[in-house]
Amino acid sequence: MNLTKFGISALGLVVIGGCTVGPDYERPDLGRVLPETYADAAPLATDVPSQADIARWWESFGDEELTSLIRRSLSESIRLEQALERIVEARSRRGIEDARRLPTLDGSGGYTRLSTGEEGVGLQGAPPGEELDLYTAGVVAGWELDLWGRVERLVEAADADIEFAVEDYRAVRVALAGDVAREFILIRGLDLEIEAVETALETDRDNVEIASARARAGFADELDVSRSQRVLDRNLATLPDLRGQRRDAEIRLAVLLGSTPGEIAVSPSGLPRRDVLPSAGVPADLLIRRPDIRRAEQALIAATARVGANQAEYYPRVSISGTFAFEGTDVGSLVDPDSFGFSLGPSILIPIFNGGRIRSQVDVAESQQRQAVLALQLAMIDAIAEVESAAALRSRAEERATRLGAAEASATDTESFATARFEAGIVDFLDVTEARTQLLDIRRDRAVAERETLLRLVDLYVALGGGWELESIGN
Repeated sequence: MNLTKFGISALGLVVIGGCTVGPDYERPDLGRVLPETYADAAPLATDVPSQADIARWWESFGDEELTSLIRRSLSESIRLEQALERIVEARSRRGIEDARRLPTLDGSGGYTRLSTGEEGVGLQGAPPGEELDLYTAGVVAGWELDLWGRVERLVEAADADIEFAVEDYRAVRVALAGDVAREFILIRGLDLEIEAVETALETDRDNVEIASARARAGFADELDVSRSQRVLDRNLATLPDLRGQRRDAEIRLAVLLGSTPGEIAVSPSGLPRRDVLPSAGVPADLLIRRPDIRRAEQALIAATARVGANQAEYYPRVSISGTFAFEGTDVGSLVDPDSFGFSLGPSILIPIFNGGRIRSQVDVAESQQRQAVLALQLAMIDAIAEVESAAALRSRAEERATRLGAAEASATDTESFATARFEAGIVDFLDVTEARTQLLDIRRDRAVAERETLLRLVDLYVALGGGWELESIGN
């Protein structure tokens, strides 16, 4: 066979085909799910921060310990190591699909003992009545021509799968930074509550001593002693629970950092700043900022490409295959040029009847594409809802903390007046006890409100997609 003529014929097949079937990806119109502005998030900061500011939002809280813990989590977290391995897997799968573009070449060798009886007919074996050995060594080549872009679409889908894994890694970063900040803020908030209780306990012990002394002197009865002791015991009872919650939060924090529980200890230094409001931008910004939305779009790109890959199954498949081998009755003949032979030629596979399998595969792929469109739309709606919810909750918690601050000032004055009036003999000890109990309750409520304000602020940064940068990931 003339190899030059064969090469020209194969090239002609490529030129005749050479088209990619299936839809090309176009970003769907998300206008119907995107409002022009946020509602509750609208009053946030007006200065649009840089991408780097959003990526490292925790630095704006002005707490070095928080910053250090988040940085450590982003470098040592087992969650992130898992996400990186998913990128490695996706890139390897892409290599599998891309290899389909190229010819294959495999070495082959074999030995066969052939025998045909004297009355037998051996068209491809030994002559009648003879036995012989057959040795072969050579190569087998094959190449499926991607005339309709089936492999190209599969590679396109694999590329999108890689980007999906990258965005999944970034989404883990966002969630991880938020989780670390939440546990840290919870611990610091609990420290404020513990501090308020411990301060109140000092006063409670003084109250018990004063009530006991007054009872011994005949200025009061045992009722005041019982009341003051009751308040002391109640406040003492709150400490184990608060300290237990703090310990649990430190254990969860250690897990987030990939450390053994007990290795992480947060210093009781008060809450970070809570006046660092981000800019919400416009809802369309979420397409850029939130990795989960970017991930949903990559899933749609992959689903779109697989529609084309399945549609290509309708068309003929053209392959070129060949065998080049030395063949002889002894091992020495494997290096004899006269024992060389080859077979080379194209083959075509045309689908005629397959019971509707290809149609069903295309229907499945198209349904998955439509599902991916809906998933992207839902991701946008959920993202907007998260921003709105976090902004509204932060605003309400901030207002509550402000009002509780005013209430604490009033309660402090009330406690001072009650103590002074008690010492002057104008009121009994019950008024003092109630005033001090109310003051402690308000202080604890204020600590909780300030903690909630910060937690909702973290939620807002996470909802806006903060916590990652456009960097190269992996190898």
